[in-house]
Amino acid sequence: MFEAMRTILFALVSAGPGGFSNCAAQLPIDLLIFAFQKLYCVFRKPKKTSKTIYMKKTGHFFQEAGRVRVRFAPSPTGHLHIGGLRTAFLNYLFAKKHKGDFILRIEDTDQARFVADAQEKIYQSLQFYNLKPDEGPREGGKYGPYEQSKRLQFYHQAAHHLVESKHAYRCFCPEHRINLLRKNAEKRGEIPKYDRKCAALSEQDSRAMAANGENFVIRFKLDKQNVEFQDEVFGTVNQCIDESDPVLLKSDGFPTYHLANVVDDKHMEISHVIRGMEWLSSTGKHQVLYRAFNWTPPKFVHLSLIMRSATKKLSKRDKDAFVDYYTETLGVLPEAVLNLLIRNGSGIRDFDADHFYSLTEMIEQFDISTLGRRNLLLDSDVLHKYARMAFQAADFEALHSLIVKLLKKDGKCELPDKDYLRKIICFLKSKEEHFGLLSSLTNGEFNWFFSRPKSSKLLIDTNQDLDLHNVLSDLKKIDLLTTDSLENFARCHQLSLAKVMGIVRISLIGSKKGPPISELVEFFGMDECRQRFDTMISLL
Repeated sequence: MFEAMRTILFALVSAGPGGFSNCAAQLPIDLLIFAFQKLYCVFRKPKKTSKTIYMKKTGHFFQEAGRVRVRFAPSPTGHLHIGGLRTAFLNYLFAKKHKGDFILRIEDTDQARFVADAQEKIYQSLQFYNLKPDEGPREGGKYGPYEQSKRLQFYHQAAHHLVESKHAYRCFCPEHRINLLRKNAEKRGEIPKYDRKCAALSEQDSRAMAANGENFVIRFKLDKQNVEFQDEVFGTVNQCIDESDPVLLKSDGFPTYHLANVVDDKHMEISHVIRGMEWLSSTGKHQVLYRAFNWTPPKFVHLSLIMRSATKKLSKRDKDAFVDYYTETLGVLPEAVLNLLIRNGSGIRDFDADHFYSLTEMIEQFDISTLGRRNLLLDSDVLHKYARMAFQAADFEALHSLIVKLLKKDGKCELPDKDYLRKIICFLKSKEEHFGLLSSLTNGEFNWFFSRPKSSKLLIDTNQDLDLHNVLSDLKKIDLLTTDSLENFARCHQLSLAKVMGIVRISLIGSKKGPPISELVEFFGMDECRQRFDTMISLL
């Protein structure tokens, strides 16, 4: 190797400046690239980050100062968790802050848990929160495919490379033997470990058994060891690795998470791995894998937990643990949820809890060095605060699109025209400062915008001693419902003003609670008010 390099360099130097190109042109291109690669590795200055450029014609890799490349790598096994959204969000902020690439990679190697429409839901969520990937299954890119089930050849090559380098071995033990080893270890109070029976096979015997069609997995030789690595949030991390030789490649040809994760991050030139701290315990094992491949690992950034309270983790049984709850059930605007997720020192420089951040502001002020170890608490009061702020900050077109979608899904009323929706939005922004959840337009206290009362039960139950038919008929005759006109009406009918106000409000919106009568009259107009009195009379 070195003799060949010396020969090449001697020839180039001897040729002098004028003959350099002629001399180089006569040498095999593969050999030239190899020599310059070695020279570059020797003389280059260390960089904080590096990028690998693949030379397709020759199969060689060069390292150079590179751009930020991060990935969001969910599994399509169900609904997107709120922690998954935060991971995608912070990866996106970091990439955009540094003018880098945000990549969506679908980790679909667990075929038993695969959900057919999960990838579609992941895309819908990213689109709703304006976290658009630069590369992914739909966007494409030069590092694809971006679905792990379509990258099996990469994992096969990597796993067999480790076998050839004696870092891994084929294991032919049947499942029942593995289970027996596990049970015996548990009885002895020991950590269950594979006994490396198949590691003792000669390479010739191992190849022959595989060639005969015997099922096998590929296991990584993982000796007990201490591993130290740096995390951008948790600093220097020391881990004692003491576990069974992990399976890298399963008998069905699919990789396990550990192999696929490391191989893909390398092949896709990921510069920073930003993920939840539940993966921190696996990072030491990944470091050992990187060493076995002789690869430089990316930088690691592990995010603190999302908690229900100071002492209770967010459970997957909690409805608000999933993104759909915020978008579909509550109807919270996307910016409100994103503001919730940057609380507690989540990467925003000079964070102000009373400021509502736009996505552009979040990108500009994102600083990964400010990410803290403090767990993020899901606080419903804070969510509602940001929901109100988001509604006030949203423009009409964005709100119109979301409300139309909500009404279509609800399917209980005809879609109103754009002018009527504009009127509703203006009313809510100017009169209802606590409004923030779009779901209250269809199944909450503001559904009266789109429907008239459908029952007279509440009115009858609260006014059993009155002739409601006559009272409502007389209310229809009033030219304009004002405080003065209703006071006169109350005196004429020997009723309290509060009683009359209650009858009017229930007849107009079907509830004892709501905006002041004057605001309802201003919104509806007297013609609609009279029609609603008629509707209530017909329901008596």
